[in-house]
Amino acid sequence: MIIISDTTAFSELAKVGQMNLLRDVFGQVIIPQEVYNEINTGFHPATELVQEANWLEIIRVKNPQQVNQFQLEYDLDLGECAAIVLAQELNADLLLIDERSARQLALLMNIKIIGMVGVLLLAKQRGLITSVKQILDQLIENGTRISKQLYQYALITAEEC
Repeated sequence: MIIISDTTAFSELAKVGQMNLLRDVFGQVIIPQEVYNEINTGFHPATELVQEANWLEIIRVKNPQQVNQFQLEYDLDLGECAAIVLAQELNADLLLIDERSARQLALLMNIKIIGMVGVLLLAKQRGLITSVKQILDQLIENGTRISKQLYQYALITAEEC
């Protein structure tokens, strides 16, 4: 299974000590070089974890011009655009991305998507975590924006309400 991710899941899950859920749920995750660069810039919460993650593969996109075009046309971050392009190039099974307009672009390109909440639901379904609510609450406490509707959907789906 080919799973491509942008930066967000790494950032947010690292803040609450849950980044390895990506490995536990998917086995291997691929990120474009642009996402790796974002994670290794400044004081990113996932920098050290990503550098040590042997389950993470970094691949350069073949068409950087398309990445630049998406940035200009859709006003998305470099990592999001690169993840979308790489998902298309590798015919990925899933693209892990949370930003709404990036998700819309990926869907227009017939790329199947999953978000961080979807990863938590899969982890619960597979018995890797006992509580989606606990992790969602930790994420929110650490500044992650999760809409009330998505929060309620996650709790209902996880049978935790």
